[in-house]
Amino acid sequence: MKKKVLYIQPIHPAGMDLLREKYDVVVAGTEDKKALLAAVADASALVTRLTKVDKELIDAGRNLKAIAKNGIGVDNIDVAEATARKIAVLTTGPANTSSVAESIIFAMGAMIKKLPHFNTAMHNGDWACRDEGGFYDVADRVFGIVGFGRIGRQVAHIAQALNMKVLVFDAFLPREAVEKAGCDYAGSLDELCAKADFLSLNMPLTKENTHMINAHTLSLMKPTAFVINYSRGQMVDEDALYNALVEKKIAGAALDAFYPEPPRFDHPLYKLDNVLLTPHTAGISEDARKRMSINVAKGIDAVLSGEEPEFCVNKDSL
Repeated sequence: MKKKVLYIQPIHPAGMDLLREKYDVVVAGTEDKKALLAAVADASALVTRLTKVDKELIDAGRNLKAIAKNGIGVDNIDVAEATARKIAVLTTGPANTSSVAESIIFAMGAMIKKLPHFNTAMHNGDWACRDEGGFYDVADRVFGIVGFGRIGRQVAHIAQALNMKVLVFDAFLPREAVEKAGCDYAGSLDELCAKADFLSLNMPLTKENTHMINAHTLSLMKPTAFVINYSRGQMVDEDALYNALVEKKIAGAALDAFYPEPPRFDHPLYKLDNVLLTPHTAGISEDARKRMSINVAKGIDAVLSGEEPEFCVNKDSL
């Protein structure tokens, strides 16, 4: 009898088709908790996107050997409980690194060049908008990065190619590691906020970085600066960001991550014309989706075959 791999939602078929060669691949097609508790009971592996995999769901999976996140942030998975049960928690590793990094850079370009504004104006027949001014070049400006992991490093590489100065704050990296990558080192988040023309958040969500962008940090920023959050919505205090934007303490923001998701669209932040909004799509280009799906499949197959998976967040504890 084939081992069962349960997908809460379908993902790119490339990886799912790979697993179908050896396993019974089942798609729940629902986030209903009662249905998932029943479906996971005989599953050997569980695949989630943004659905929360909590202790109750893990306990219900009596045969679980792997929980795979179709992405890299595992804040929606109870990793401690999975580890206690000797269940491998898998991610897609670098599969969407370039996709997210490109999206961050393109968001920067769209904002500083006023592309959304000019696009709307032109669709309304407003050629005179070209004389409004207020759009600039990125060369010689400071790109501030919080978190210097895979995505942060890729963003830095592209920004450097655009002749930008890259300033990095990472509480877990020494100055030498940052400077070795050709970037400048910020000793604190406050320093980074004060110097950056663009501030990009690029790290997993933790209790410590929840609302790290708040009234205090926003007050330190230049009135011409932009905030880019393509990481997790909880890192930004949306009320504080709204106030900073309407009071012109900063110039704009680009948001691809929200809390909750979908966001509460009645929040006035989402009505501002200097906020660029995308529905958490930075890491799910068609190319990235295919790579992610294949990495999920490879990780699950490794675990269920008794081999060591490549991208496992609790590998050292199993």
